[in-house]
Amino acid sequence: MKLHQLLVCAAALSGALWAQTQTAAPSPKIALVNMQDAITGTTDGKNAESKLDAEFAPRKAKLDEQEKEIADLQAQLEKGGLSDEAKEKLGQDIDHKTLMFNVANENADGDLRTAQTKVLRDLAPRMIACIAAYAKSKGYAMVFDISDSDLPKLYSNATEITGEVIAEYEKKYKR
Repeated sequence: MKLHQLLVCAAALSGALWAQTQTAAPSPKIALVNMQDAITGTTDGKNAESKLDAEFAPRKAKLDEQEKEIADLQAQLEKGGLSDEAKEKLGQDIDHKTLMFNVANENADGDLRTAQTKVLRDLAPRMIACIAAYAKSKGYAMVFDISDSDLPKLYSNATEITGEVIAEYEKKYKR
């Protein structure tokens, strides 16, 4: 019986010693990239952004003008000194102009999102290819896109590579 206990203790002790001699596998290299900044940081991204700004500037100016007109009418209504009939007419005018502004603003936002999506559809595959090639060449096992602000930001052993990826993109797609 004592021999059995001795063998069990010896086996347990040797198992514990063996476990201590095992080395932990190195943790995989993790990279972080802000995809939105990477795309807009390239020459192609900046050119596309400038083109969109120029394309939508007239609509923005018109919307700003409509917004100012509504604010002026609201100030006139709040100022007072109007008859009940004039207040009612001015209130209806404000409501109508506000409705028209909201519709025009929603249409402009939708058109801008559509144009931005088209730009992303053109540039994103090239950027993803650059990220993949860079990550592979540097030995990164995982790359996380941190441009989504809703994701938690707790990465203790990760390297931010947005700048390097922009440089790789510029080298590869230099025109």
